Amino acid sequence: MTPFAVSLYYLLKPMIPRRVQLALRSRLAIAKAARIRDIWPIDERASTPPTVWNGWPERKRFALVLTHDVETDVGQKRCEDLLDLELVRGFRSSFNFVPERYAVSPSLRGLITARGFEVGVHGLKHDGKLYASRSIFMERAERINEYLAQWKACGFRSPSMHCRHSTLTPLNPSPMA
Repeated sequence: MTPFAVSLYYLLKPMIPRRVQLALRSRLAIAKAARIRDIWPIDERASTPPTVWNGWPERKRFALVLTHDVETDVGQKRCEDLLDLELVRGFRSSFNFVPERYAVSPSLRGLITARGFEVGVHGLKHDGKLYASRSIFMERAERINEYLAQWKACGFRSPSMHCRHSTLTPLNPSPMA
């Protein structure tokens, strides 16, 4: 989606019934799947390992990464069941919470890490405004970093995987920015 479309969606989102939001997201996902079918789920260009990489532990051939974006308080209330489900199957995952959208439970975060799972920060408000301007990004990035430190979180995931490189580029002048 274009930055304008993202801004418009988040402006209108509070007025859009949840089932309509999900239907719109489903259509976008179907359209995106058609555009990237040549590289998803496997991008052949990634088949050659980096020269400095020693491989997966125990000579495994691949890794599976499980992550959960917990975007609402209702989702937060379901985390413990999901945690138990994964635990008995030998999986460990990352649970990413939105710190200023709902009250994130410190006891749940403690339970997650005590059982060997990870806690991450999933944006600040999940309102589509993180990359609206450099000043908004910088102000929110400071608070996100405070949550990362306070929670001893493992990392950050941008809401809806949004990213505006023009906002980030001045922060990181490397060619990977």
